[in-house]
Amino acid sequence: MLTKSDFQSAIRDSVAKYPAVAALYQAGDPRIMQQLDAVATMLAMLSAQIEVAASEPFQKTRDATVLADAAMRGIVRKGSPARARVLASNTGTAAFAVESGRSVLDSAGRLWRIETAASVPAGGQASFEASQIRTAVIQHTVSGSAPFYAIEIPPAEDDSYLCAIAVGDGDGSFEYRDRYVNTAAGERVFHVEADDRQRVYVRFGFDGVVGVQPNDGASITLTVFYTAGAESPSYGSPFSFEYLGSPAESAIELRMDALLVPGQNPISMSALRDLARYPSVYDGNAVFLGEFDFLVRRTFPTLQFLSVWNESAEEQARGPNIANMNTLFVACLSAGGGEAVLVENDPGAPVAPAVIAESALTGTQSAIKAAILGADDSYRVRFYTPVRSKIRVTIAARVSTSYIASDVRQKISEVLLAEFGEGAPASRRGRQRPLYQRVYALLRAKVMALSDGEADLKVSITDPESVSARPEMWRYLDPETLTISVETANIVTPSWGG
Repeated sequence: MLTKSDFQSAIRDSVAKYPAVAALYQAGDPRIMQQLDAVATMLAMLSAQIEVAASEPFQKTRDATVLADAAMRGIVRKGSPARARVLASNTGTAAFAVESGRSVLDSAGRLWRIETAASVPAGGQASFEASQIRTAVIQHTVSGSAPFYAIEIPPAEDDSYLCAIAVGDGDGSFEYRDRYVNTAAGERVFHVEADDRQRVYVRFGFDGVVGVQPNDGASITLTVFYTAGAESPSYGSPFSFEYLGSPAESAIELRMDALLVPGQNPISMSALRDLARYPSVYDGNAVFLGEFDFLVRRTFPTLQFLSVWNESAEEQARGPNIANMNTLFVACLSAGGGEAVLVENDPGAPVAPAVIAESALTGTQSAIKAAILGADDSYRVRFYTPVRSKIRVTIAARVSTSYIASDVRQKISEVLLAEFGEGAPASRRGRQRPLYQRVYALLRAKVMALSDGEADLKVSITDPESVSARPEMWRYLDPETLTISVETANIVTPSWGG
């Protein structure tokens, strides 16, 4: 890249050819110097632009290039809504039903949609979950129908971010299909994409080739969801209904109880620059077993339990069967608990899972099946009832008399339940098997009383070897099956001063 000094040097060498100008140049006459300096400056700026343009396909330093690259790869910047638990207190004399789908406002005036229903007894309390989203409905009439007809989504009028889109018409709703993967002609699907200016579009199909192409005059309804992203209310802050549907609602007090899922802003430009390099991060296609498992978890993040396995794992648990060919097996339990679940109280007496008929699938199970077939429709999907089994663990500890036995017992319980309890990430994935070395290392690292040199610890886990081969097992540690005994003893810790 040529700099300004390079151009000024070239000008200085050429001035000697013009004696009338050379004298003025040597004297620093501003009438001459200003023009020559301006020329050198503009040429240096142009040289810098050419240098950047030459390396831009490889470096991607300009924001415009990063956005164009993201648009080419199908990356759409969007926010993720926060999900919170709201505590409702009823000061009235009659029970009150909180209905899902209603909107509430937080202390900052942000809209939240109630996701789970709840019944608040008179003089009592109940909690429900809400997501921080607001809805905008757009009616669009198709004009000039063409293959891959597109409808632009208007940007939010405030500081909120786009987070979701639903599409429908008079015949029902359309299904989102990422880049038309496994989409046949005639399927009612839509795709979402963004251009190099981050304008977001809903795109339809091509008649006779892929999906459906809307006809002229067709009325399309777009339901667009916006969120504030990472903004979330503080603990104990008040909520209120967006509008009062009945006088009984004036007796309901709403408070922020817990933040279940933090919201996220759209990825920054620097993160987007790196994200575009790794297709496995943003590409939703699923081919291998692990990707199908991840696909379902990403699409349904609130599942209490999920296990997805293939023919090989199935035949290790229950033996070969020709009916297992080209089949994916799923055992799941949603947050609402609408799915059937079996209980195995004694690991020595195994409880066999039941195959769920197609007609008996719940809404969540049907949606999971649709997500798997949308990624690869060559598989058959079979659902099993999950089998719940509580892990039995016995802890015997001896600590110094300088510690309170009840506090140590409580701390041990908190550590183990956080790692192996019902809500722990490992137990929600199924087939959890606590290892002795993991339990010992965890307790010594997390419980200070057990890290003393003279403290002692003994762990006993009831875990038959055959349990680990059953993929439908939902195994977790429960307070009822956790036995902890803590003994205090005069353990001398070396210290200065006695």
